[in-house]
Amino acid sequence: MQFFDPYLEFNQGVAVNRECTPEASAESDFRGLTAGIQVGNTSDFVARRCVAQRVIAGIRYYPYDGMQTALNHLEAGNIGLVIKLFPAISWLTKRGPNPEVSMQVPRHEQLGIAFARDNVELCNAVNGVLQVLHTDGDFDKLQARWFSQ
Repeated sequence: MQFFDPYLEFNQGVAVNRECTPEASAESDFRGLTAGIQVGNTSDFVARRCVAQRVIAGIRYYPYDGMQTALNHLEAGNIGLVIKLFPAISWLTKRGPNPEVSMQVPRHEQLGIAFARDNVELCNAVNGVLQVLHTDGDFDKLQARWFSQ
C-alpha cells in the first residue's frame, strides 16, 4: 500500500449530552463518564489515554457502522460522551442541540488516501489534482465550506 501526501489535518472531537453535562468543555468535566467510540478508530488513542489518566471511567466500543447507535446512547444518557474525528462528529451532531460537540482534543491527525503499491499512476494523478486545487485556491474554498469550525 502506498499513500499520497496528507491533504487535511484534524483533531478528535468530543460530543456530550448537554442535558446531562451542560457545562462540559474540558477533559476534567468528564470524570466518571464512559466514552463511546468506534472499534478500530483513532479515537481509541484518546479514550485509552483518558482512562489511564482517570479522566473518564471507561470505554464502550461500537461497530464501525454503529456511530448513530453511539449517539443515540449518548442522547439517552447511557454513555457520557462520544469521541470521533472532529469533522465527522461535527457532521453527525449538526442536526440539533443535543448531542453537541463540546471540545477538540489536539491530535493533528493527517488524512490521506491509500493506493495499492502497484497503482503509482493513480496516486500521482490524485496528487496532481490536489496540487491544482491548492494552487488555484479551490482547496481552501472546499475546506471552508465542508470543514468550517
